[in-house]
Amino acid sequence: MKKGKTKLTRHDAERLFEGLPGGNVRVSSRPENPFGTGALDVVKRADDETRLWKDNLISLPMAMELPAGYESAARMRESIERAWRVKWMREEKREVVTEFPEGWKAVRPESGPIELRDPAGVVRAVYGWAEDAELRILPRYLVESQANSSSGLGSLLVRDRANGHILERSSIWSAQTGTNHPDWSRLSAWLNLHYPQHRDPLRYWEDCEENIRK
Repeated sequence: MKKGKTKLTRHDAERLFEGLPGGNVRVSSRPENPFGTGALDVVKRADDETRLWKDNLISLPMAMELPAGYESAARMRESIERAWRVKWMREEKREVVTEFPEGWKAVRPESGPIELRDPAGVVRAVYGWAEDAELRILPRYLVESQANSSSGLGSLLVRDRANGHILERSSIWSAQTGTNHPDWSRLSAWLNLHYPQHRDPLRYWEDCEENIRK
């Protein structure tokens, strides 16, 4: 009779696995995630939310140009907060960090001041990048000068900056520009009549009017 290892009976084999949980066995090519299947998804969502939150932060100059009717920078900031739905996050040396609604951004062109643009791409304010820069908020309606490159003469027009439409135009082309143009008084009177609060840069914009009513 050949000598060898004693064969395990079925009963002996089953005893080797006593104490282990029963049920189906799942084979995986990689170790199980000890933090649960949704842990990585939660981290990814948190990273995405943090990135979006940071993208909405814009640094603006502490100083600002006060339009007619605003007696202080503090009053102006309160109005901006209500009309634009911004949050003043923190103040630095000469800047204030603000959180804007999604879609707002600050764009620095190749030349000229930095442009603060709304989600539609309309420039709502401009400011320089020097230490003494001031924030200048632009109105929706204003009288603009238009030059004719061939004749050297200039005209005036009233533009709706929300959509680019020209609402009124001067009938005179003149070598004089700006407030010296012969039609300046007429176009200014037209603008005052149709949009009496046009000097307030936070009025007449659809988002501002809606936010102010809330």
